Amino acid sequence: MRNEIFNELKETFDELIQIVSCVSEKELNKVPFEESWTAAQVAEHLLKSYGIVELLNTPQFRTERPADEKKGQLKDFFLNFSLKAKAAPAILPSENLIDKEKLLNSLKKRIAEIKEVAQTKDLTEVCESIVLPVFGALTKLEWLYLVLYHTRRHIHQIKIIFQTLKTNKNESSKSLSEF
Repeated sequence: MRNEIFNELKETFDELIQIVSCVSEKELNKVPFEESWTAAQVAEHLLKSYGIVELLNTPQFRTERPADEKKGQLKDFFLNFSLKAKAAPAILPSENLIDKEKLLNSLKKRIAEIKEVAQTKDLTEVCESIVLPVFGALTKLEWLYLVLYHTRRHIHQIKIIFQTLKTNKNESSKSLSEF
């Protein structure tokens, strides 16, 4: 259980850092289409959501139910890309240009904290201070799966943003060459 979630988190976080690192700050902050977040905003949204690590570092209550009971529900919800959900106000990204290096450094710091939880905390404890509308109270393990699937969802979104930007760039290059 502990090794599985840690390894999945590590792989997913590595992909997130790689995908944010591989483009310029300008590209990260480019709007791909109307009413879309930029890739930098998506990453900042993830960073803000990783604040859950503070809750995961506090003692909670043990449960008698399986610690991963809601794993399947979380996966089905977050990895269903046809579902659209509104982000909670506390984790909405800023409207300003986002500094790539600051963003990457903050992501790396939070990611290290989350990995530490995955390696050292009692993952069977239930975090009753936050009750999610669809899922109810989650165990620390389920919170880690939520972080995992939420991150995967947004990596998918960032890839679409970059593909859209690339397509738009190619189309504008074609139209310019037609003159």
